[in-house]
Amino acid sequence: MISVIQNFICTKPERLKILKDNLPKMGEVFSEFEFFVNYGTTTNLDEVHSLYKKYIPKLNFYNNLEKDWAEVTLAIANEVNTPYTMFLCEDMVVNSDKDKIHRCISEYVENNYDYLLLTRINKYIEQKYIDGYTPWNSNSSPGYKKLKEGYFYLGQHAPHKRLSTDAIYKSDWYKERLKEFLEKRHLCTHSIPINNPSKPNYYEGYYDFNNGMARFKDLKCYIPNEVLLLEYDTVRENR
Repeated sequence: MISVIQNFICTKPERLKILKDNLPKMGEVFSEFEFFVNYGTTTNLDEVHSLYKKYIPKLNFYNNLEKDWAEVTLAIANEVNTPYTMFLCEDMVVNSDKDKIHRCISEYVENNYDYLLLTRINKYIEQKYIDGYTPWNSNSSPGYKKLKEGYFYLGQHAPHKRLSTDAIYKSDWYKERLKEFLEKRHLCTHSIPINNPSKPNYYEGYYDFNNGMARFKDLKCYIPNEVLLLEYDTVRENR
């Protein structure tokens, strides 16, 4: 039903420790999911590969050293045969129990939603956002629709302006976004902090402002009612 894609490097000791601490939990929570992992450097390659082989039961592991993140990620996405794709940065650590995570995913799938937000959940489940506060667009929002395990909202009512990388997507739609980015990233009209089109930060930056959630007005979105995965961003690679 769901495949997991990761495409990253891990050259700093602090980030390698995060991976060591988190992979056993990741493997236990997502034991039924097939992982497609590209490790884009030779630094720590053997150790990272060994960790994934030890803890991830269904593993496809690559060492594609091509520096264009989107090109490599699309190539991996084309290997996915499941209807849904979860993209996870390596610094997303498990923050909830397996049952809760799978109840949220089941609620998302059963309702045929398009997009499950996984990042900055602690911010966007604050009451003001639940009630319809949308600081990044001028659309009047009715607020989230309360469900058993999370909330539903349309893209036009999203409180976040970006299409976040860390999320669950319908696989075909995710591939469409990567293809569009590769074809049109040079046409981006707004400023992006890390101004390098080959880096993942540029993908998020491309799908921002008027080209972000405001553009995908009818996108059926889901947000869990608690933090399932927490971004550990104290030490950044900025790949």
